[in-house]
Order: sequence, then structure tokens, then C-alpha cells
Amino acid sequence: MGSVIEQQRVVEVVGDLDLSSVARTREQLHAALAAAPEQLVVDLSGCTFVDASALSMLVDVHRRACRSGGLLTLRGCSPRVLRLLSLTGLRRVFDVEAA
Repeated sequence: MGSVIEQQRVVEVVGDLDLSSVARTREQLHAALAAAPEQLVVDLSGCTFVDASALSMLVDVHRRACRSGGLLTLRGCSPRVLRLLSLTGLRRVFDVEAA
């Protein structure tokens, strides 16, 4: 019997995504990846701030998703987050859906 693959899994981030919250968010995203979704969506529409530790964590989760044949999508990115992704070159790395 083969494993069940879920099409899409969505994790919503609310508030700041920074050093104080990144560990909890990482755990949520790793748990979502354990379900082997084809697409993991990180919904940032409720996120007010993203720092460098959060970007590093998202890159790590992106790599994990790719290694398992999945796709990581950032959804609901504010103009501020889009600018940060552009400045760091990560806009070309992530599948991004603007707010």
C-alpha cells in the first residue's frame, strides 16, 4: 500500500515572524511537510514583520520541501515582505503570491 499524498497544506502566520517566533513556526512547517503535501503554502497575509532569522528558516523549509518533491509557496506577502524578498534575492527562490 502506497503513502497518501496530500495536494496542499496551508500554514498561516499571524503577527511577527522573528527570532522569538521562528522556532514555533519551523515546527509547524516541518509537521506540515511530514504529511507529504505536493504544495506547502505559508500564508503571510496576517504577518506584520519578517526578519533575517525567519528568512533563513523559510529557505531551510523550502529546501526540505524540494527534496521531497514538493513546492513551498509564500502567499499573501505584503509589499514590505515582497521588497525584503527582492532585496535579498529570495523572490527568485520562492514561489510567491502577493497580497
